[in-house]
Amino acid sequence: MNTKDMIVEKTLKLILEKNTIDISISEIRNATGLTTGGIYYHFSDKSDIFEAILQKYMVDYIKIDFDQIILEGSSREKIHDALSYILHHYINGVEIENINENINYNDVILLLTATGYAEDEVNSIVAQTGKDIRIFLTDLVEDGKRRNEIRQDFSTENIVETLIVMFMGIQYSWLIFSNDNTDSIFEKNFDITWQAIKCQ
Repeated sequence: MNTKDMIVEKTLKLILEKNTIDISISEIRNATGLTTGGIYYHFSDKSDIFEAILQKYMVDYIKIDFDQIILEGSSREKIHDALSYILHHYINGVEIENINENINYNDVILLLTATGYAEDEVNSIVAQTGKDIRIFLTDLVEDGKRRNEIRQDFSTENIVETLIVMFMGIQYSWLIFSNDNTDSIFEKNFDITWQAIKCQ
């Protein structure tokens, strides 16, 4: 691991340990074993370090590579697998290479969200990702309607909204309650939602 990445990860570890983003340069210096000059060789100031943390653990984390989602089988299987992939993308997060102990990734998100979402780039990525998920699900629902596997009497827009609300509820449950049964909650809620939208 290069020195710049090490500074970013050690600073993230400090943020998690102190449960605050208010970290001093002297604390970063102690955690990394570098001099102040060694830190400033890689970053112009403390806010520059925080920007790098936001980039790696918020901006890069939020983006979804939809091409990685394998879609096979029935409409139910495709929608299920797509939502499951997106959920696990968020649960698994970005690997924190330099920190050996097991870290609950939702702690990272909760600490960075308040400041992170104030950043224009993060806001833009969040908005675009939400639109991309909506478009992706719209295509799957439309395909399901063509196959007569999804109800025709509900609008595609309403079905997509139902799927998104269900998904966001599960993601919120994981984020706030650190629930170890996220997969089980997802399966139960997806089954209930599918029963409502499938062809009767």
